[in-house]
Amino acid sequence: MSLLAFCFCKPMLDNDDEKEKLVIKNTRNTLSYLHYKPATIDDKFSENVFNKYIENLDPSKRFLLQTDYDAFAKDKHNLDDYFKTENLTFYRTTVDTMMIRINEAEKYALEVLEKPFDFNQKEELILDPKVQSYAKNKAELKELWRKYLKYNVMLEITSMQDDLDGKKSNDSIEVASDDKEVKITKDTPFAEIEKIAREDVKELIADYFRRLKKRKRSTYFSIYVNAHTELYDPHTTYFSPTDKEDFDVSMSGQLEGIGAKLQDKKGYATIAELVVGGPAWKGGKLEVGDQIIKVAQGKKGEAVNIVGMLLDEAIRLIRGKKGSEVILTVKKKDGSTQDISIIRDIIEHDEVFARSSIVTDDKGDKYGVIYLPEFYTSMGEKEGRDPSIDIEKEIEILKKENIKGLVFDVRNNGGGSLEEVVQISGLFIKNVPIVQVKRSDGMMKIHEDKDDRIVYDGPLVIMVNELSASASEILAAAMQDYGRAVIVGSPQTFGKGTVQTMLPLDQRSRSDEYGAIKLTIQKFYRINGGSTQLKGVNSDITMVDQFTYSDINEGARAEALAWDQIGALTYNKWTNPFDMNVIKAKSAERLKNNQHLKLIDESMKFVKSMEDTKKVPLNLSDYKAYRKDREAKIKKYEALDNYKNNLKIAMNAKDLATSKIDTVFKARRENWIKGLQKDIYLEESINVLKDLRK
Repeated sequence: MSLLAFCFCKPMLDNDDEKEKLVIKNTRNTLSYLHYKPATIDDKFSENVFNKYIENLDPSKRFLLQTDYDAFAKDKHNLDDYFKTENLTFYRTTVDTMMIRINEAEKYALEVLEKPFDFNQKEELILDPKVQSYAKNKAELKELWRKYLKYNVMLEITSMQDDLDGKKSNDSIEVASDDKEVKITKDTPFAEIEKIAREDVKELIADYFRRLKKRKRSTYFSIYVNAHTELYDPHTTYFSPTDKEDFDVSMSGQLEGIGAKLQDKKGYATIAELVVGGPAWKGGKLEVGDQIIKVAQGKKGEAVNIVGMLLDEAIRLIRGKKGSEVILTVKKKDGSTQDISIIRDIIEHDEVFARSSIVTDDKGDKYGVIYLPEFYTSMGEKEGRDPSIDIEKEIEILKKENIKGLVFDVRNNGGGSLEEVVQISGLFIKNVPIVQVKRSDGMMKIHEDKDDRIVYDGPLVIMVNELSASASEILAAAMQDYGRAVIVGSPQTFGKGTVQTMLPLDQRSRSDEYGAIKLTIQKFYRINGGSTQLKGVNSDITMVDQFTYSDINEGARAEALAWDQIGALTYNKWTNPFDMNVIKAKSAERLKNNQHLKLIDESMKFVKSMEDTKKVPLNLSDYKAYRKDREAKIKKYEALDNYKNNLKIAMNAKDLATSKIDTVFKARRENWIKGLQKDIYLEESINVLKDLRK
């Protein structure tokens, strides 16, 4: 795609204000010239930006006052002009106000938590911010905080009382209070239990405000910019430099660092887990529970104190290029401090990558299952990984087991690399078009598999659900149109039929100094000419699941691009066809009286009804009655957790060998297999494979 000649200037900038103006300017230019369907920047656009921004600025409505909203609303129809002229006065006013309100809210919260709550009082907490109005004044806002905190204290009280249920009067349980463990029994006075619960909530809320007040203005700026970008379509997003770094890590499944997962514990970056095989694990000096106090970039680097720092910022100091040294000053669990030198390396997140297992039926026949969490990409890095290569390796491993059929699971896979899904499709079919792509100017491109090989030509099932999106839908659609596979899963997939690209906002240097924008530049179409946009891919074998009644798909967003259709390509069906009507009839016969599937359907309708609950009682007796009623209704669905299919599932030979030397890997694979053994959708997919063999 050729870029039009417009200016992405990079002048010398002296302050953040000028940088933010440049981001607005380059974002507007990028969207105007390159987005698939540029928005009309008018008063209606302005009003929609206003509504989205204010909602995302204070989604809980526990900070801003009605007077704040009214003052902001005076600019409701001016934001289009501000966007065109890089005027940030409105944005800065809202953030300044928000910071004042955060400080005031912290004061309200801590004042409220100084006194016991009256749990005999008849009152309610509104749960849904959409039906909650902004507080008219500060007294009313403090009252909102009182109810919110009372609700949290009530949850702590009921949790402790639940733990005491079934125990004898003199039996005790230990609970945390003021950084120490205290014992309570059934005879412990309610006032003491309430105080313990209140102190616990006070500690949590103080830490919440600590992190909230340390939030950088750049976070609010991203919210403001994205209130504009997301009106173009739901997948057009501004990424700050740090957000872009995180996005790259998520897409590649790799990062360069020490191999430790951290969590924020009262301002301390605390080791939560060590990645087996990573530099920190190999060094043997860093332990779970250690608190990192300072970070230095090698022996000559200045040690930076990270106590109280936002966890994301601390992590970025600890990350670094492969082969570089980082020195951590660590407080050990015994109170001593120690300087630990670690040489950074590439860390892979194993859970992102393709994996497979073996299913053996009652006749001894074996079937393969490949799960692909996302269409990751190496991003051009030499040491990166691509799913097409990984999946081919998994198929070869499974073929050595003499599998009779293959299930390719892309449930919950939100997509990724377009190039990768074309290559993956080519593992099952050869020298054919996979997907059509159209630019906004009407120019078409056909993405074809150009590999003469077919890596797997046996019976194939693609498992999908409502969260299977984008590249997952391209795969499912191509396999369905060619008659190559049977699609098993929810009635339809997510419905994302658009293609995005990532562009740095500094086009001259191509650096991420000012962030980047992910924007929609194309739509893709099936080889039969239909778009997957909004409509998704309809499964051949439909089964209700946990998302069937949820408004989570593309069509739930008002900004989503429309469905349309183009001309179909000339193509031939798969050379080993099957009778889909027969396959559907056999599956329907198996599932028509399946009580477990009926219970899933009923439970999801119940969950949907619970989502419509707008209020909760704050009287303790009323709350317990409310909760008891809900638990009684939920009890009948507990049988869903006990379900186990009749499949015998095991690791493949390669994973089995790895598990003998890597206990963490073994635990993860075993946990995945446990989930598969409770999976009714996999069970039916295996049954479909059996039908395909007949």
